[in-house]
Amino acid sequence: MAALWAAEGPLTSPQLQDRVAGRRPAQTTLLTALDRLGHKGLVRRVGEATRRVQFEAAITEAEHASRAMLEALPEDRNRGAALLRFAGDLGPDDLAVLQAAIAERRRPGRAEKRS
Repeated sequence: MAALWAAEGPLTSPQLQDRVAGRRPAQTTLLTALDRLGHKGLVRRVGEATRRVQFEAAITEAEHASRAMLEALPEDRNRGAALLRFAGDLGPDDLAVLQAAIAERRRPGRAEKRS
């Protein structure tokens, strides 16, 4: 996913192979991983031609991180404790960003966004 997020546009599987850090994955392994990421809604295919199909991230890195954090929160038990712990572990810059986002959300006349 990091290679797709860093790309300026869609990439072919050989281009992705070249950008994967570490040992270069086999073409079949990479295509299997891309297919699975596609089923999860993280990657989408661009183009129709089988030989020149390209791939791109279906969501941004920020959206992915947000989803992961929301999924990690307990549904009922200790949700508040988890949120308090998270906020307490933030550095001053991150805390300022979060406070600004909360203030914007509370601003009168702003429609609430549901996830």
